[in-house]
Amino acid sequence: MGAPDPQSAYDRRMARQRRWEERLRRLGRIVFYLIALALTVGIAALLVVAVIDLRQPRIWGTFTQTDCEPRPRGGCRPVGTWVSDDGGIIKGDIYLDGWTDGADITRASYQPNAIISDESNNVVHASGLTGAGPWTMGLLLIGWVGYVLYQAAAWGDIPMLSRRRHRRVSSPAEPLTRGSLRRNRRRSRARRL
Repeated sequence: MGAPDPQSAYDRRMARQRRWEERLRRLGRIVFYLIALALTVGIAALLVVAVIDLRQPRIWGTFTQTDCEPRPRGGCRPVGTWVSDDGGIIKGDIYLDGWTDGADITRASYQPNAIISDESNNVVHASGLTGAGPWTMGLLLIGWVGYVLYQAAAWGDIPMLSRRRHRRVSSPAEPLTRGSLRRNRRRSRARRL
């Protein structure tokens, strides 16, 4: 028996390394998909709650800014007093979700009986942002699902049909000459697996 072949030892080590890389890559994708699923369910639940809250009664009134609480990244959050139009409800030291005009006064709505209650959050909403919750959650959900689908397609987990793939007809023996050499190598390896 002769000495072990260094090239075969190297090939075995590289094959073992590729197997580990593939396992870690699969594990990373599984973790990503689980986190994506949890976030999608959470955003969808917030969207449903925001739509249900639209049906709850809103009480309109006037917010008068008395103070400005500094924010960590600069700017400030308006704090003040909110008085309903009929004068029946007065809320002091309440936050404004939005902004005031130059005179520190603005119209604002208050929803005490909603699921995401203004009573527990101690906040009133400026007229421009009243009812913005469902739109915000809807856009966030669409953007997030779009990103997850894009990432899944980039990893090759879901097939994306494009015009380029339908037009290209090549035999396995014919080398790919379009695109980068690295991408072509990855594609040829994927075909062999």
